[in-house]
Amino acid sequence: MTKFRAVLLALIFIRLCVLSFDKHKNIPADTFRSELWTDRAGYNVYLPATFIYSYSASAFPNEIEKKTGEGFNLTTGKIITKYTYGVALLQLPFFLTADFITRYSDYPRDGYSYFYRQAINIASVFYLVLGLYLLFLALKAHTKYNSAILISTLLLTFFGTNLYYYSIAETGMSHVYSFFLFSFTLYIITNTEGFRYKLSNKIILSLIVWLSVLIRPTNIIFTPILFFWDTSSFQQVFFTLKKKCTFENIVIYFVSCLIVFSPQLFYWKYAYGSFFTYSYGSEGFSNLFSPNLTEVIFSPKNGLIPYSIVFVLIVLGIAIMLKHKTAEGIKYLAVVFTVVYLTASWHTWQFGCGAGMRNMVEFYSLLCFPLSFLIFRIYSFKKIYLKGFLLLTMTFFVILNFRTNYNFYGCYFGGTWEWTEYFKTLVYPYEIRSICN
Repeated sequence: MTKFRAVLLALIFIRLCVLSFDKHKNIPADTFRSELWTDRAGYNVYLPATFIYSYSASAFPNEIEKKTGEGFNLTTGKIITKYTYGVALLQLPFFLTADFITRYSDYPRDGYSYFYRQAINIASVFYLVLGLYLLFLALKAHTKYNSAILISTLLLTFFGTNLYYYSIAETGMSHVYSFFLFSFTLYIITNTEGFRYKLSNKIILSLIVWLSVLIRPTNIIFTPILFFWDTSSFQQVFFTLKKKCTFENIVIYFVSCLIVFSPQLFYWKYAYGSFFTYSYGSEGFSNLFSPNLTEVIFSPKNGLIPYSIVFVLIVLGIAIMLKHKTAEGIKYLAVVFTVVYLTASWHTWQFGCGAGMRNMVEFYSLLCFPLSFLIFRIYSFKKIYLKGFLLLTMTFFVILNFRTNYNFYGCYFGGTWEWTEYFKTLVYPYEIRSICN
């Protein structure tokens, strides 16, 4: 990394941290918009449990479950969370720093006071910036496009999807961490042959992939794409399987899986009495044969397109790829279809409060490839006025999309097909609307 890039990334990191701090500055710790609430607290609870309370449920602050939105449970005398420890692992350096600072401050060392919450904001921005940079390098190695096309791709992805929201506003959710891991994986597999197949890199790659699956089991959708990344035709599938399923590789896959999942298995044994547990209980894909596809894609209540307008461009890029690069186009189309279908099949397709279809956030790292292909095609137009018109139109819709995510309050209070609240969000934040009302 050049000195210029390092300084630029540092400045971007600082600016986004300030933006995140500002987003959270007036949010009380015990409300649903806090960094540690419901899911976010459930992901994070491993850290205070391990480093402050030594897994003693009785040592936690009184009513802490209620104050964090019931993201975990202490009533059984054990610390029970349905979420895995992957997010907490990535937050660990930031938590330890906050814990050290808190020891010398007036804030309580309880895992939930001021510095612990700010550490989550910093962690989210850190993994966002690093993920975007690694994705830039992956795109550059794979596509050979110039920097203008790649930077345009990243800007469209950040401002034109809900990646912004889940890295700046919902900093404790798992998606930006998965986005980073996906970008890291793509960075490794798009580098030169010699670098990619070094033993150390195969081990790192395997550990990263298993960690992403640990964080969100649905991330396993990503693994076949990685496995067959070099496969440019259906005839090469058998050759790829033979090449990558060597004895050495199988050992690496197995040992890496064991390393990543062992702590989780021991936690499940402690919490649920069994090494193998489905901690989500009755939650599942109960709508597998009657998916809510229309709602997932178009609804103003957590739908995909209303909060990630760039998804339309991604689909267009995939369509063009199917004509010019059929095998690659099918690869990306399969990912989009699978993620959307599984989301629409979940027992509650909205996935609670949130800005758009959050399950797609991490997959935008992969979908930047067909997006960059589309932008390359637009930049290649000979007619300047047509190129300018398309770029201005894209910019206009991305600005509208960014306003929606920037102003979003944290939960959509309208019905599935009620658009009034959505259009109000385009104009001004909920806080101003509530004062006006």
